[in-house]
Amino acid sequence: MSTKFALLGLLNIKKMSAYNLAKFAKESIGYFWNESYSNVHRTLKILVDEELIKKLPEKGSRNKNIFEITDLGRQALSEWLSNHEHTTIYRDELLLKLFVSKHNDYPALLIDLKNALNELREQKQIYSKLQEFVSTRPDNLSYDLVLNYGIVENEATIKWLEKSIKRIEETL
Repeated sequence: MSTKFALLGLLNIKKMSAYNLAKFAKESIGYFWNESYSNVHRTLKILVDEELIKKLPEKGSRNKNIFEITDLGRQALSEWLSNHEHTTIYRDELLLKLFVSKHNDYPALLIDLKNALNELREQKQIYSKLQEFVSTRPDNLSYDLVLNYGIVENEATIKWLEKSIKRIEETL
């Protein structure tokens, strides 16, 4: 259900092709909301059938269809935004591995933890670039609040990973 509204929300920002929509989702909300390209395609078809978006007569690069949110789509998005319900589905395979591991698994997990730490440090640099972009947006409070959440979570996870790596290394 929320995939539908994620795509409506992104199309409310700008009209895009399915490819550009999937790419934009990965670059903007991808840190907290993942969508596969096939799911984007499948959901776009449903949204067109429900008349919440429409295919525009113009074609994008490589002759790709461009999609735009309709007034009905904006109304549905507005209703969803004001329904006061939300779900949080959190799945972290690394935490699962850590939870079920034993001492002899630690060397392999140490590699995973260090890789995750490096990825988060790279993500921290991306957040800095996103802060520059967000500051140029005229209506940037929503973007800024979400970005701020990402930055705080990123910093906390980096600290946790650094401590966890140190503790595991001390046991080896």
